[in-house]
Parts: sequence; C-alpha cells; structure tokens
Amino acid sequence: MNMNMSMTTGHHGMNMSMSTGHHGMMDMTTMGGPVAKRHRMWMWYHVDVEDTVLFKSWTVFDAGTMVWTCFVIAAAGIVLEALKYARWATDEHMKSHQENVDSRTKYGGIEIPGRSDRNDFWKRHIIDSFYHFWQLLLAYILMNVYMVFSVYICLSLCLGLAIGHFIFASRTGV
Repeated sequence: MNMNMSMTTGHHGMNMSMSTGHHGMMDMTTMGGPVAKRHRMWMWYHVDVEDTVLFKSWTVFDAGTMVWTCFVIAAAGIVLEALKYARWATDEHMKSHQENVDSRTKYGGIEIPGRSDRNDFWKRHIIDSFYHFWQLLLAYILMNVYMVFSVYICLSLCLGLAIGHFIFASRTGV
C-alpha cells in the first residue's frame, strides 16, 4: 500500500508530506527550508533501533540508548506496580484504623454516631483519589510507550510490570 499526501503553505514554501511505503511505517517529513526532519510512526511491531519515545527529545538512535530506554521503561513498570501496592496498603491501613476506632465507640452493641465517620470517609476518599490519579497517569503514559511498537521496549515494559507484580502482589495475598 502506498499513500502520499502533501501540503504547501505560506510564502516561505513550507512543505509537509506524509507517505507510507512498503516498510510499514509512516514517514512524516517537514521541510522548512534546506533542512528536513524525519519522524517515523510504526504501524506494527519492529526491531529497528530508531524510535522516538514520548517526546521529540527522547530519541533512540543506537543500541546504547535502546538499553538505557529499556531499563527506564522496566523501572517505570515496577513503579506502577509499587503504586498499586501503596494504594492497597494505604486503604488496608485506614480500614484497620477505622475498625479500631469502631470497637472503642461501641457500648453494649450500640454504635455512638459521630462526625468522625464522615470525616474519615472523605479522608479515605481523597487519599484513594490521589493514588488513583497517579496510577492512571502512569498507566496511560506506559500505554503510549508501548505504542511505539518496538519489540525491545514492549518486552521491557512487560518484564518490568511482571517483576513489579512479583515483588508487590505477593504482599497483598492476591
């Protein structure tokens, strides 16, 4: 499949062309004069060591930067699993603290209502929402990293998530 698009604007003659060739990647070339910048967007898994990860400044151009990138991505996967564990552990801690408070406020099987119940709910809810925000943010960032479709990066992300699950899920009893 061969698809070509081009656009020319302005009196400086900025030309932007986009084409897909037989290699299965989308080449986007922006020419603002004599220098052309080339960005590749792969449409399927590949093993070429030439990628842009998340930002234009994070470019993988050789084996050394690929190894460094894979370690960073694996570490981010471990951090995501640690964040999931921290969310669970915080919730368990607050539940056990609430049970201790409840056992002290009962008299003859009748609970004495108080304002602390509502305050504890909001405290727990705000803390849980905080953890949920950071967990989702990191998960979506890692999803975008996976969509680079580099086999090395995808495997390092899966390995980091598996190592993190091995380390932290064993503490949750799951």
